[in-house]
Amino acid sequence: MKKDATGALGFVPQKDIVYNKLLPYADKLDEESNEILGQIKGNLALAVQVRELWPGVLFWTRKLSTYIRLYGRKFTKEDHVLFVKLLYELVTIPTMEIGMMQGFTRLLVSLLKKKELLSQDDLQLPWRPLYQLYERILYSKTEHLGLNWFPNSVEGALKMLVKSCRPYFPESSTQEMLDEWRPLLCPFDHTMQKAISYLELFLPTILPPEQHHQGFKLWFEELMELWVSVQNLPAWEGTLVNLFARLANDNIGYIDWDPYIPKIFTRFLRSLNLPVGTSHLLVPRYLTNAYDIGHVVLWISSMLGGPSKEAQKQLSGLFNSIATFFHPSNNGRWLMKLMKLLQRLPTTVVRRLHRERYQCATWLPAVPESHRLTEHDVTEFVESMKQPVLLAMFSKTGSLDAAQALQNLALVRPGLVIPPVLEKTYLAMETLTEPHQLTATLSCMIGMARSLVRGGRQFPEGPTHVLPLLMRALPGVDPNDFSKCMITFQFLATFTTLVPLVDCSSALHERDNLTEMERELCSASAEFEDFVLQFID
Repeated sequence: MKKDATGALGFVPQKDIVYNKLLPYADKLDEESNEILGQIKGNLALAVQVRELWPGVLFWTRKLSTYIRLYGRKFTKEDHVLFVKLLYELVTIPTMEIGMMQGFTRLLVSLLKKKELLSQDDLQLPWRPLYQLYERILYSKTEHLGLNWFPNSVEGALKMLVKSCRPYFPESSTQEMLDEWRPLLCPFDHTMQKAISYLELFLPTILPPEQHHQGFKLWFEELMELWVSVQNLPAWEGTLVNLFARLANDNIGYIDWDPYIPKIFTRFLRSLNLPVGTSHLLVPRYLTNAYDIGHVVLWISSMLGGPSKEAQKQLSGLFNSIATFFHPSNNGRWLMKLMKLLQRLPTTVVRRLHRERYQCATWLPAVPESHRLTEHDVTEFVESMKQPVLLAMFSKTGSLDAAQALQNLALVRPGLVIPPVLEKTYLAMETLTEPHQLTATLSCMIGMARSLVRGGRQFPEGPTHVLPLLMRALPGVDPNDFSKCMITFQFLATFTTLVPLVDCSSALHERDNLTEMERELCSASAEFEDFVLQFID
């Protein structure tokens, strides 16, 4: 395919949009894109040379943004690097108007979005111009006087820009950053928050193993001891946890977390701010400075596996200790945080499994074989989460979070997760007096529909449940109960999309190589006609 692209285009594109080849005029796209790209490169270079930021540079950068949306990154690696360097120089011009700077920032983030296309050998970007830009805008000495005005969106745009450029900072940048911000690390001063924020945002954590001595090893022990020694959850502690979570995710298998794992889980349990005893005692200072759940689950999922299995033991203990808080009768402000934990943790573990087993090799450091998640690790993880998720199905906050958690758990271990939910679903379908149970169980079954229909080695009997579920769901089409009616329609639509309603019973006489399960499914498919007739009635 790359040879064909080279012949037609004259170069190997970085990453074009594969669906464009399905267009009726696909044979003309290469010529069209080459012409547009040539115009963009020539006119953008000319506008920069004559220093015409407006309208010249602004117009042609917008053309480049449109080109990327239409054709993808359909240019050479050399052009890609030059576009990035040019936009980086434009963004960091000190006197740049904020509106134009944000436009250039969005395009630069788009160019750097797919990290696998450009390695650290292809591109290096200095960190200090970004730091000066960030300092000048977010810690402006004139904005509070009314001499400058910055839109609210500029902070998010700058943070996204730094995150996109961070993998391409040079090797020496970590030491330079520490020299710059270490003097601000005073726990008794407001500069501590500023220093930790800068470290969390700028410190590069994606480095090849042979460069780790120039990366996180320069600061890991120091910041970890600082985090362990502080007990009163100051405002900057959550930011420090975000840094550790990113470090753990980018360097799975290269850091020994075992000495810190009990402390990590204890701190996390404390930050959940769960009520204690019958008086529901809450500590006020923990209400605002709690850890971000998204980063906590990233940290936990990155520590799973490995020879010691310590993280999984602590995770099982954590869920055992908080399982009762997921009971439908419990409700409080802590519940939203717990439901978010249930929803996001399986998602991050599935993402890690995809990274370890299915993702194509790139310049990004791979997870060592010794620390990859084994089948036993995955089974233990699903077992530890199963009971809390089944309790959370009927939560007062709704079943959506539990449905998303069950969807991801069923992807990796359908045989453990689907049977108990099926049992609850059949029971709810037979009960007419508790429609909320039917609504919750159908919502969860919709999430697990693909895993159920696919069957596979771990849950081969899954497809046999499709027809009984469809037939029993029909009474749920009740115009007097709108929520039950809508979830039933969604349930029917999901399963009929995944399963073609075709009578395959004739295959029993035409083929003699069917397994017992396949013969049973072919026989059952004769009832699809009854289902359609009952649904129409």
